[in-house]
Amino acid sequence: MGVDPIDASNASIPPTHPLTHQSLPLPTTTRGEPLFLEGNGGRLNDGDDTKCPLLMYARDKLIVLREIHLPNEQEGHVHVTFLPSNKYTSPHGAPSTNGFIYRSHSASVSAARFSPAGSYVASADSRGKLRVWAYDHEEHLPKLEVQALAGVVRDVAWDFEGKRIALTGEGGQAESSKCIQWDTAVRCGELTSHARKKGMSCDFRPCRPFRVVTGGMEDSIVYLHAGPPFQRVIGEDVAEKCHERGSVNGLRYNKDGSVLASVGTDGSVVFYEGKGMSLIKRIEKVHSSSVFGCAWNRTGEYVLTCGADGYARLLDGRAGDSIGSVVHEWNVAEIQLGNSCEKVPVGAMQLGCAFIKGDMPISVGFNGQIVVLPLPSSFHFTSSASSLSEPMIITGHQAPISAMTFGKPGSNIIYTADTDGIIIEWNGSTGVAKGHVSVLDEYDSELLGKVHAGAITSLVFEGETLYSCGWDDCVRITKERVSTDQLKIESQPNAMSRGGSLVVVMTVDGLLFIRDTHTVSELVRLPYTATAICLSKDDSLLFVGGDDCNIYVYSVASSGNNPLTESHVIKGGHLKAVHSLELSHSGTMLAAADVRDVCIYSTSDYSTIVSKGRWCFHTQRIGCLAWSPDDSVVASGGNDDDIYLWCVAKKMKRIHYRFAHRGGVTGLRFVGDAVNGGEGDWMLVSTGNDGCVNWWNVEADVKSKFK
Repeated sequence: MGVDPIDASNASIPPTHPLTHQSLPLPTTTRGEPLFLEGNGGRLNDGDDTKCPLLMYARDKLIVLREIHLPNEQEGHVHVTFLPSNKYTSPHGAPSTNGFIYRSHSASVSAARFSPAGSYVASADSRGKLRVWAYDHEEHLPKLEVQALAGVVRDVAWDFEGKRIALTGEGGQAESSKCIQWDTAVRCGELTSHARKKGMSCDFRPCRPFRVVTGGMEDSIVYLHAGPPFQRVIGEDVAEKCHERGSVNGLRYNKDGSVLASVGTDGSVVFYEGKGMSLIKRIEKVHSSSVFGCAWNRTGEYVLTCGADGYARLLDGRAGDSIGSVVHEWNVAEIQLGNSCEKVPVGAMQLGCAFIKGDMPISVGFNGQIVVLPLPSSFHFTSSASSLSEPMIITGHQAPISAMTFGKPGSNIIYTADTDGIIIEWNGSTGVAKGHVSVLDEYDSELLGKVHAGAITSLVFEGETLYSCGWDDCVRITKERVSTDQLKIESQPNAMSRGGSLVVVMTVDGLLFIRDTHTVSELVRLPYTATAICLSKDDSLLFVGGDDCNIYVYSVASSGNNPLTESHVIKGGHLKAVHSLELSHSGTMLAAADVRDVCIYSTSDYSTIVSKGRWCFHTQRIGCLAWSPDDSVVASGGNDDDIYLWCVAKKMKRIHYRFAHRGGVTGLRFVGDAVNGGEGDWMLVSTGNDGCVNWWNVEADVKSKFK
């Protein structure tokens, strides 16, 4: 097993960038499969009051390390998006930005665990790659990258010394489980493979003598290994076959290694003696269906479990006759629905659970929503979750964010939409998601939160109304987070633009005009394919980018089935199709972008202010543009993950923010008058295919570079 060359060039957003806050994505989930959640941050994080409680999980190819802020903490220390946290620090000592994204895996991340010290993370993906990287370094430098298994790695575990890593998964024709040295990948013995070379879970005993346990994906067996070098322990007292069927979804030792707990698809929870794995007790039907996860609290006295029945349950893990008894339960499905339900919604099937710093119980369902569960004060262990009077639901996006817009001026509201058809309303000052947009008179029985049946391609806010269009060929009308109506259209919409009271919808077949929630024209067909649109504030001019590399300027009449009259064509300004158009706030300049160039035109005579070949440093399609409130700076975001700032007065200078969003930038806007007091004049908000909403305070960079 050779060690691969390591590339750390884009592990995370560089620490020199002026990122002040990140609203992070939700976990990626697969129905019927356990979701890994890591709440044990090691000594570095859990033993330091300046470090916020952390929850680590996977979002596709990304590893998300999210800070969990309780409401009582937010009251005393309100974390605003304009400034980094004044209470918590990042692992390398800088002010916290609500967590961070690790982005160096090239395949979907399937498992990750902190080292006992908390300074390193071992993470693995669906292609069998294992990476060990530094959490406490500002650039998160890698220590090891190795092809560990032939297939997906399902679980990883550290020994209590932080010197060895056990992992299990799908081995193809090779072994399904391994134990290696953390820094050299040298093997530490042979772990027995499960049936069909498929393992599901593993764990290290956190004390001597060392033990490694692995659970099968299809054979319902738990293997015990002693070492190093590790070999399977066989004996009459070793209770390998305690689950009746299916997969062993979770294996976890308690704090002192005296008890091992396992859960499986048979709905049972099994407790074993930690050293020899003799059976202590088997409790059947703890959940009415599959149990997908288990986690011990900090003292090793209680076990948290979650299952497809929508419940999270707390079991007594202390030695004695009471071990395995249910001491508390939460109906997470009803918590998310807000009322009782006879059938468990698909979105509320609980796939993962964890205790995070301060013994806060966390549960996550298929819809990705993170629920912080309140604890009764009668429990014997101290938990900051006991201060919660009711469950706290953390929501956001699981899918790539495809559109963004702001609410009315001074409202501090941001709307984002994703490719799953979900719309989220955010508090722009705190970066906290206020909730999903729902559909009037439609009961979300699956608890998935979808407004559109397909991907949402654009959002605009006009007056008191939010308009959204998607690939279900309709425009939805939303007021106060409730979608009250929809307009069916003839063809697939790809973009929208608003002026004063008029909204223009760009479809694959032409343009459609909407005013006061009603269509005011037939579909206007064009002799070319429209690729971008922009409407002036007074609704008098419409700019349309075409696939023929031209920009068409139309006068817009107030009525009629075809309100457009062509008044000018900007030719020769671009070598590729125009993909983004944005008018300055004064209406005197038009910014246009293709796959490489950002150009600026005067709207008085359509002369070129910045021509092609000048601002040409993007390497992929430029999907969004934004003007600063004073019209002196243009921001551009592209599929190359980068954000650039350009100055109209100083055309030779630029500001470059690399690796802003993994997979590409999909939305950009300066906050400006969206908040009161002028605080947002140089606050830039961006969204991307990584599901993040990022806040950047670019004022210092702009003044040092452009002023």
